[in-house]
Amino acid sequence: MIAGKQTVKCPLCGGEGVTAFVKPSYLQGKTSRISAGAKTTYHRVPESVEYQGSCPNCGKSAAEMQRATKSGLSGKRLSHEERMRRLRESGFPTTIGTSASDR
Repeated sequence: MIAGKQTVKCPLCGGEGVTAFVKPSYLQGKTSRISAGAKTTYHRVPESVEYQGSCPNCGKSAAEMQRATKSGLSGKRLSHEERMRRLRESGFPTTIGTSASDR
């Protein structure tokens, strides 16, 4: 993906036509130096999206879309019961010390 201005989907309504500046994820290196030599470690910087204007479909402002993106694409938090239900359906053990065959 190339960094720059792109037309993306609205994170709130899913409609096309929102102008945003998209910066893809990349590896960033940091060099630490001591008398024995230098060591370079890398970490991944996540993708960033900065919305330039409002959504032509739902009329939400760029700030509202930015908040929705930072808090999760839908902007809604899952309840504890919903998270536990999804974990059980996917096969994860929900109690420490149990395996999937014990359920």
